[in-house]
Amino acid sequence: MIFSRLYLLAPLLPVTALIVFLKWRKKKNYFGHPLLSYLRGKLRPVSPLVYLPKVLEYLALAFLLIAVLDPVLPSPNYLVMKRGLDILLVLDLSSSMQEPIDPRAAQERWRFGIRRNEKSRLDAVKEAMARFAQRRQGDRIGVVVFSEHGYVVSPMTLDTSYLTRYLQMIDRNTLAGEGQTAIGEGILTALNLAVQQTPEHNSNGKVMIVLTDGENNTGRDPYMAIQKAIAAGFRIYYIGVALENSPESFRLIAAVKASGGNYYDVRDAEQIEKAHQGINRLEKGTFFTKGREHYLPRFYPFALSSLFLLAASIGLRAIPYFIEVT
Repeated sequence: MIFSRLYLLAPLLPVTALIVFLKWRKKKNYFGHPLLSYLRGKLRPVSPLVYLPKVLEYLALAFLLIAVLDPVLPSPNYLVMKRGLDILLVLDLSSSMQEPIDPRAAQERWRFGIRRNEKSRLDAVKEAMARFAQRRQGDRIGVVVFSEHGYVVSPMTLDTSYLTRYLQMIDRNTLAGEGQTAIGEGILTALNLAVQQTPEHNSNGKVMIVLTDGENNTGRDPYMAIQKAIAAGFRIYYIGVALENSPESFRLIAAVKASGGNYYDVRDAEQIEKAHQGINRLEKGTFFTKGREHYLPRFYPFALSSLFLLAASIGLRAIPYFIEVT
């Protein structure tokens, strides 16, 4: 506890000392009678309780002095805030994404005469991306699709319901006229979107998730695109759906890991979901606290105590026992 008006102590101390001195010098009540000299030996000593009203008055004055100095209690107030990430989902829409997510199981069902609509790789990816977006409250998320060229489906937004709605609209007809895989075009389109939507002073973390089921076979160089994304501050996560191991894929994985990201080799819907969950655990927004100190007034307990003590003193003086007689 501190006193916000401590500067008043200098003038108040002499005034308080003067009040105490005058009260001490004040003539006391006395009772005179010629028989008192004969009764002196039979009178009992004065009880210390007789001085109780005076003690209460001095205490009331002390408490009043403390109240006038305006005591306050410092109280820190901390606000925890989160700075979200900028996340770009870059989705391959080449023709192979229409294949069943689990072709072996689909062939087995077909051989036994079981007919049903098989979930495609695109369907499984869209579901996993929608769940990922729902878990990323407070982050700006955008969606870019690519086949032979890159296209923006959704600009970066905090509205996950809006984003999910646009994810659901992506189907085999979105890029019906294209069929090849241009990974570099998808990354560069996403990078251009980020530049357009990000102010210069923005310090949010940047994440790019590239999902494809094939190797780059057209468009601009994906390694050059990855280097540009790294220079712009992006961590890149690469999810390969049933990719065959090749020197080209190993080189691409190495470039992605150099950004601080990771590579996920997935073969079914469950592994796609686990890959997105793993990225969700790794990428956290920045939490920071903003402190502000305010002061709670604490003069009223002292003012009330002073008033109570003064009232008690006046009340006691109304009782003959507490009247000082000399």
